[in-house]
Amino acid sequence: MKRVYADVPEGQIHYRIEGSGESVLLLHPGVGSSDAYTGVIPFLSKGYCPIALDFLGNGDSDPAPYPYKMLDHARSLVSFMDSLGIKKANVVGHHTGAKVAAELAINWPEPVNKLVLSAIAYWQAAENIEKKEPVDFTSRVEIKPDGSHLMEWWRRASIWRDPLDVVEETVIGYIKAGPRGEEIHWAARAWDTKLRLPLIKCPTLVLSGAQGLFHSAAEEVRKLIPGSKLTIIENGPPRMERVMPEEFAGAILNFLESKDAKSKV
Repeated sequence: MKRVYADVPEGQIHYRIEGSGESVLLLHPGVGSSDAYTGVIPFLSKGYCPIALDFLGNGDSDPAPYPYKMLDHARSLVSFMDSLGIKKANVVGHHTGAKVAAELAINWPEPVNKLVLSAIAYWQAAENIEKKEPVDFTSRVEIKPDGSHLMEWWRRASIWRDPLDVVEETVIGYIKAGPRGEEIHWAARAWDTKLRLPLIKCPTLVLSGAQGLFHSAAEEVRKLIPGSKLTIIENGPPRMERVMPEEFAGAILNFLESKDAKSKV
């Protein structure tokens, strides 16, 4: 697996790449990085060329020049594809990455072959979740002399009860993004899922983990996207791209290669 940088008008974007053939772009959750897909890439690279990038302001990419919206991230993704000479690709996004993927498909449909929206946030359906277990994981975190901000990042990373190694990897993502890291979450919260999803025209898979935050809304999300399909990963947790990479990759491959309307893996 190679780690490389691509030049875009706003700076440099760091990415990981492996394999050959049809491109599959992998877009990570908010305040994260392409590291989220290190377990997924080997499974996809057997028949495709998976490319996982760090959004501007995240991971090892340059900071975004200003507080980016979902449309800004999608526009930089177009520049990224141009830099690599990619004319058309399958696009996979998880959580916040799914919203960027959707915005790309809506505004620049030509380079998007097939679209996978994994665990896309649907806040209307999540109101009961928030009332049941209110947690703060999107407010600004300031750097403190006593290092207490590191404990706050650890608290946020451990909210979803992931394995310890996943929590640690998530904390590293917070540290790299720094105080501006939450800008991507704020942009995602401002993105209107219910209004934007019906504008998608390309073949789309709605992917959901049975234990994920927005699983209860998966069928509702599928109905918002004309002709879309739904796949449910049994026992899939919120960070299933890290915790269950083989199952996650398998669901993507099944969609890219089959015509089943609805399946469970």
